[in-house]
Amino acid sequence: MRVWGQGLLAGLGVWSSLALAQVPAELLLADEERFISANAEFTLLHEMGHLLIHELQLPVLGREEDAADHLGLMGLFLLHGEHQREDLYLQLIDVADYWSLESSYAKERDQAIQAWDSHAMDDQRFYNIACLIYGSDPQNLDWVLEVTGLPDERSFYCDEEYRQVEHAVTWLTEHFRASSAEQGHRIQVEYGPLPVQLEGGEALLARIQASGLIEQVANRASDSFPLPRPVSLRLVTCGAPDAWYNRLQGELNLCYELIEHFRVLAAELPALRARRLQARGQ
Repeated sequence: MRVWGQGLLAGLGVWSSLALAQVPAELLLADEERFISANAEFTLLHEMGHLLIHELQLPVLGREEDAADHLGLMGLFLLHGEHQREDLYLQLIDVADYWSLESSYAKERDQAIQAWDSHAMDDQRFYNIACLIYGSDPQNLDWVLEVTGLPDERSFYCDEEYRQVEHAVTWLTEHFRASSAEQGHRIQVEYGPLPVQLEGGEALLARIQASGLIEQVANRASDSFPLPRPVSLRLVTCGAPDAWYNRLQGELNLCYELIEHFRVLAAELPALRARRLQARGQ
């Protein structure tokens, strides 16, 4: 088991043995910040997947939403592939756990994804992402099975699922990557007005801008693919937590309310992981 696997399991042990009120504030804050950042990045890369599918007219077999999830997750691997940080897999687990938390949140409010929807159900997205994480390195990521509760029946084929996705993304980059002679259009980043009702919005915006995350994703896509027209990546006020790519206008929109929603769900993370530990110990 690698250091980051031990670190996560040790951290989960803290959540199972201590009440939330006893957790040091700085540890909880760091965990929340990582969860928010990881899911904001994944959301951007997922929507960037939609952008590339439409702007480059990429072939898609199956649901576009599944393809965008795969592009988003592989984007996280590829973005950090050359110099993996110790917290990379913690971030990937955060992305998977978001969908588990979102499933419970939506069910409580009668907002669960319907069977006819173009998106996979939240629980399915959790298991799909957990499977790809584990499948990326099953010899060293056995702790992912413990942390996520991914069943053996699914995990047995996760390395094959990962290789399929890796092959597709590699094919995409080889066939559509911009050459040094190509000059495509750039993705322009725009920050819209903050929601009036968003408490602490100014501090949130300052952290987003200071991280450079939005610009990093926009610049990587602009450098990598010859976009046929100018497109924009906009942080906007929507009135609800959401993100989408408007292919008619060429606009990728990430709502401030969605980032705030990540913060709300991050507070439920310790309880979720403690429940999993308890279930594993039964």
